[in-house]
Amino acid sequence: MRCDAPLVTAEARTPELARATCGAVSEALEALGRCGLTMMQPLLVTVLAAPEHPVHGVCLGYYDSHSRCISVAEPARYPALLPAGDARRDLPPDRLFRGLVAHEVAHAVIAQLPGGTKVAPEHHEFIAAVFEMEVYGPESRAALLAADPVRAEGSRDMVNMGIYALAPRVFGNNAWALYQAEPDGCALVRGIVSGERALGFR
Repeated sequence: MRCDAPLVTAEARTPELARATCGAVSEALEALGRCGLTMMQPLLVTVLAAPEHPVHGVCLGYYDSHSRCISVAEPARYPALLPAGDARRDLPPDRLFRGLVAHEVAHAVIAQLPGGTKVAPEHHEFIAAVFEMEVYGPESRAALLAADPVRAEGSRDMVNMGIYALAPRVFGNNAWALYQAEPDGCALVRGIVSGERALGFR
């Protein structure tokens, strides 16, 4: 299905799910656009029962920069795919779906930056986490922040791939806290993608 968002196509098991996917992509692109980030190349979003990352195996979703394709799991599969203890298990499935799509759309937009811009993996995940959290909305965000508390102002030292691997929800909550603590969170995001700002350590 060709989405209303320019350059975007969605494929899913049902027309209803394809339409929901298009809506989720549009919501994500609107959020990214408010920070001055826009999609430059065509994007295919495919909804599957169990997306399989070539390295990490079955997962909730991922972006393939070579094919410019996002694969994301069907909402009905979340109970089987989300690990025990992940607070996102308690979110409404449609809201979780939109957050997961936003996360991967953020990866896609960053990967398509012009001029061969290179963004470090931890910064990729930081930005993706910020827009995932934004799309969840206030009620779902509050539930996630309560389940895995972080410092109100966030910690730059926690923006690293070790934390992301061991405690992904803490990483995501910390990303949101840092973003919110900035006078202009979008300026932080733009600074990261331009190489003028850096967080954490490598």
